Amino acid sequence: MAESRRRLAVILAGFILAFAAPPLHIQAGSAVIQFTTAEQQIQKGDIFTVICQVTSTESYLDTEFQIEYDAELVQFLNGGSRVTGDNGILTVSSVGNEETSMKKTFSLQFVANKKGSAVFQVKGNASIRDEEGNSFSSSSNRLVVGIQKKGTAQKQTPAPTEPPRATPAPVLSANNKLKSLRTSALDFTPAFNGGRDRYTATVEHSADTLFISFQTEDETARVQLKGNENLKEGDNAVSVIVTAQNGESRTYAITVTRETAKEMQERTGGQEPAGEDISFAAAKDKNRIILKNSYEFEVLDPSGLKEVPAGYVLSRIEVEGVQIPAFTMKNDLDNNYLLMYLKGPAGENTIYQYDRTEKTLQRYTGTMVDKVNRSEGAEEQRSVLSVSNYVLFGIIIGLIIIILSMLIAMLKMAMKRKEEKKQISEGYDEERFYR
Repeated sequence: MAESRRRLAVILAGFILAFAAPPLHIQAGSAVIQFTTAEQQIQKGDIFTVICQVTSTESYLDTEFQIEYDAELVQFLNGGSRVTGDNGILTVSSVGNEETSMKKTFSLQFVANKKGSAVFQVKGNASIRDEEGNSFSSSSNRLVVGIQKKGTAQKQTPAPTEPPRATPAPVLSANNKLKSLRTSALDFTPAFNGGRDRYTATVEHSADTLFISFQTEDETARVQLKGNENLKEGDNAVSVIVTAQNGESRTYAITVTRETAKEMQERTGGQEPAGEDISFAAAKDKNRIILKNSYEFEVLDPSGLKEVPAGYVLSRIEVEGVQIPAFTMKNDLDNNYLLMYLKGPAGENTIYQYDRTEKTLQRYTGTMVDKVNRSEGAEEQRSVLSVSNYVLFGIIIGLIIIILSMLIAMLKMAMKRKEEKKQISEGYDEERFYR
């Protein structure tokens, strides 16, 4: 009897452990998050870069963690599409990857605003997982960057012991080549090459301006455009003049043909070209960033926005070699659509939507907000489903316990009846013996 009870207890414990025990998270490899910088002593006003590198003993797929820094001392400028945030907290989110890696590197750019010791470190726990969703253990260092007052001498230089020498004149760059050149033309031939000076292009009849974006091989070179506005039908001479730091210039000559109304009608089959989207080129004009095509837009400081659209965070993108502040979707940092705060052709300051793939720009109407809300609603729904799953799980466990209790009771009753039958049988045998 006692042996049967012990076996029954073991079976019951096995059932409870199998069904009631929570799932175990397998600990995978280990990872190290390390912060480094080229100069640990800088001056106020300097722009510097902090390298954040995540290395591991085994390949991992996704990582997500937060970085804490001194917002009073330094200001965050840029960190690529995987890094967002401000005001002392940055979120590094590299998720949804298709390939594993043993090392990921994130480059974080800051500007020093105040004297002191700026600290950079991981906040809380880092999430680093492999393809099966197993978590990595992680550790990280703490980086301290000293910021000194601008112009502070690092080391006292002793007085010279020999007569001063004449400082040689600086060598000025003679590089007057363009690294790249793009236009709003229908066609542009031949393909641009910095060593080639002559090209031909065609613009449609409705375009009286050829918009041009460019990059110089040397950042000290200056560029001047001539003849690209007020184009007449037929051939027009357009010049892109690049002047090197030493004053030597190079001219890229473009013969631009503006088609006639008849030629455009024949080319389009009598259909008017769609005018809702505005494909554009980006260029720097002194301290301004200008976007051009059928109209001209000026990129504005996003801090001037009274209200940021729901579900978006501030980031930066590169368009035609120009860094532009833009808003990306918080729940989908790599989404094809971004928002930009621009001054439009009529002088109004408003938000425009940029398409990364088509490279088009149009006034923002809030159509992406619904997608963000749906995404957030999906998160809430998943949360409700998760709670429902726990309730269902509890009900199943309760039913299992009830069924096991009934089985135990039935087993006890069967054993009791067996014992009674045995006693009756023994009593009957005794009675026969005495007779």
